[in-house]
Amino acid sequence: MKKYKKYILIGSTIIGLTLFYSFSSETVLSKLKTLSYIIRLVENYYVEEVDLTKTIDGAIHGFLEELDPHSSYITSDDFKYMQENLNGNFEGIGIEFAILDGYITVISPIPGTPSDRAGLIGGDKITKINNKSAYKITQEEVFTKLRGKKGSAVEVEIQRFGLPDPLNITLIRDKIPIHSVIAAFLYNDDTGYIKVNRFAKQTYIEVKEAIDSLETKGMNNIILDLRNNGGGLMDQAISILDLFINSNDTILYTKGRIHNSNEVFYAQKNKNDNSMPISVLINRASASASEIVSGGLQDLDRGIIVGETSFGKGLVQKQFSLDDGSAVRITVAQYYTPSGRLIQRKYEDGLDEYYNNLLTTNREANDSSLVNKPKFKTKKGRDVFGGGGITPDIYASNKINFLDKTQSIITHPSRLIFKYANEIKNDFNISSKKFNKQTHKNKGANISIEDFIIWVNNEDELLNIQNKDIQEDWIYLENRIFADIANALWGKDYYYQMLLKEDNQFLTSLEHLNDAKALVD
Repeated sequence: MKKYKKYILIGSTIIGLTLFYSFSSETVLSKLKTLSYIIRLVENYYVEEVDLTKTIDGAIHGFLEELDPHSSYITSDDFKYMQENLNGNFEGIGIEFAILDGYITVISPIPGTPSDRAGLIGGDKITKINNKSAYKITQEEVFTKLRGKKGSAVEVEIQRFGLPDPLNITLIRDKIPIHSVIAAFLYNDDTGYIKVNRFAKQTYIEVKEAIDSLETKGMNNIILDLRNNGGGLMDQAISILDLFINSNDTILYTKGRIHNSNEVFYAQKNKNDNSMPISVLINRASASASEIVSGGLQDLDRGIIVGETSFGKGLVQKQFSLDDGSAVRITVAQYYTPSGRLIQRKYEDGLDEYYNNLLTTNREANDSSLVNKPKFKTKKGRDVFGGGGITPDIYASNKINFLDKTQSIITHPSRLIFKYANEIKNDFNISSKKFNKQTHKNKGANISIEDFIIWVNNEDELLNIQNKDIQEDWIYLENRIFADIANALWGKDYYYQMLLKEDNQFLTSLEHLNDAKALVD
């Protein structure tokens, strides 16, 4: 029966495509017949049983990859997950977790969710779910067992460090928000920091609320962190950009082959437009909607851009839902920043080169290849470059090359830094303000490197860490430990605030806020 269903699927697909192309291209018709014949040959002669649904999905992926790097086919399962992320919520208990030592380990409860209200903390291990062992559970099983309909109950057994007996907690599932703004706080007396990790349906509202809240606390400057933000919904990027533009300038336009893919987006001058100096942090993983915001602010001389040259995704996709619950995203246009820059990088050399180029090629402002890039002018006459991402006004890099043993600790599957932080967090039972001062004054001396090495080697004797193996990177490692301690004691904002102390790109942005102020004077 399965075999006949496969043939019905293949046959109807081929017939539909044949009818669609029969009046336009004999070559395409011939290729479709060839494809149909190859499918029959594979079904009849291939050495093993073939999952044709999976194989045809692969063929669709390959077909779209021939167009460009960003046209894509999304299976029904992946599409459901992606919709949750864009819509901004799902139903469950609300934890960030990792599977450590075979158990679900709470990294942090999401504020305001059932796990937060029940008092779960970072480091808690979920050992049972509904009286059944959770040992060696897979990530897919975690979603299946902990997510569920709002109002339904799930019982969990928690093993907490320092307690002799487990805790039994009943959690009532609820809607769990997936936030775009993952940190927002005052770094100092008047500089606010807002980190946005994606552009979803509520991103503009979240950013606006964060700005309004920080303004009441005395914020006069904004550092907007779009690093590692791969983009999302274009309309959200346009709304956020418009928030800072007190004019009716063009903030984005798109060009495509079909008529309705050609659009021009203008700023809407409003008395509520924000006039604060703004600096935007970007890196090589800042793409798409992140480049719309950073490129627009740069072109209109509204803010300064600090960091690394961004990814270079200037293609606009339109999404089409398919009958089986899957979807396809097809590039329909290219987008251009206010000065006329196309941000899309070249991709004619294939996908491998397209992505590897980010790591192997010097794309920064001191790169002589800028001579060959198209040059444009900002609103006030500054030079900016097209042809491959947003080039920052001020280049700054963060350390990414560590000693081998440091790298082994950072990337260890047991999350050694997180685990150590949770073991020693009670040694820092002081206020967050005192903690902040103490960790700033005595860098590298607040935590014993010798004690840390002994603990790490007990956790994984194969590492065989010695002092000389990590001494050079110790200030960085200590900072990471402190960040996880801050997260466990006071929450995510304190985690990011601690990381920023050793974040060269952020500190460079802080040093150059006067440049941002000069643009709005």
